[in-house]
Amino acid sequence: MIERLVIAALLILMGIGAWWVFTIWHRRLAGRAAGGDRPVLLYFRSAACAPCLAQGHYVQEVEERFDGRLVVRKIDADQEVEQATRYGVFTLPTTLVVSPAGTVKYINYGLTDVARLVRQVEKVL
Repeated sequence: MIERLVIAALLILMGIGAWWVFTIWHRRLAGRAAGGDRPVLLYFRSAACAPCLAQGHYVQEVEERFDGRLVVRKIDADQEVEQATRYGVFTLPTTLVVSPAGTVKYINYGLTDVARLVRQVEKVL
């Protein structure tokens, strides 16, 4: 019984460690996205992606809310494969919030609601 608990705990720790390493790797891979003195929201999408339609509306709301204080780049992952590869995008939709200094601060895989995106952008402003 104790052996099973130890094995389960080790597997959980290994999973957490793998997630942590992947996150660091992905942020380094993403590199810099020039936005000048404004933060950048990179939105990776595809025409064949059903959740991307809803995410597009969310991104539009965020862009309107920050009214010129945020640069939004909508990137079609099917058309711009090099960009998607460069930023390590493996699922759609994916949004990245990049600080004015050019460092990736937040990575969101899948559908991300407006409130979460607004909180992330506000922290970077």
